[in-house]
Amino acid sequence: MLEKVRYRDYNTGADVEAYTDGYAYDEYSCIYLLSVTGHDSSVKAITGALVTGKTVDILSDKHVTVGTTYRGKYRIMSGKLPSMLLHQVVAEEGFFKSQDGPENLLYVGEGDPARLVYEAVRSGYPAPLIAEWSGWLYRTLRKEGYVGELQGNRKVLKVSVDEEALDSLISESVRCGEISF
Repeated sequence: MLEKVRYRDYNTGADVEAYTDGYAYDEYSCIYLLSVTGHDSSVKAITGALVTGKTVDILSDKHVTVGTTYRGKYRIMSGKLPSMLLHQVVAEEGFFKSQDGPENLLYVGEGDPARLVYEAVRSGYPAPLIAEWSGWLYRTLRKEGYVGELQGNRKVLKVSVDEEALDSLISESVRCGEISF
């Protein structure tokens, strides 16, 4: 379902609207993913304002005003639709960087979140993980606060675990018999 997204700047008189079919933000209203479609000038004004530190409004059932993260860097990906409307996706760098960073973002879509987290952790850390542990890993990392789900109409997971914490969780669970080789 399409929802309106608006950028309004009272100082310059700018007031533009376009549509979004997907977005994800955190509890502080920091946006991590925003898909915008509409006329070229409106879409560019909204995405440009967002990545330069301005806020935009998502006019859904629950009106939300979102802005960029404090330290975040963003990418804008563009494409023309057959209808000649512009489609742009604003995505935070956490979707693109290597899995050994302090914070990684995983777009779940239709996939299995447990499997996705397992693959991300396995590729980013030299921890002894096996595929059968994917459910345990996902539940444990969520319970311990290392994996959280963003708000919005797209499922995005925020993973922030370090190697030491991961080793400790695995060691303790093997010792307790919760998981085994």
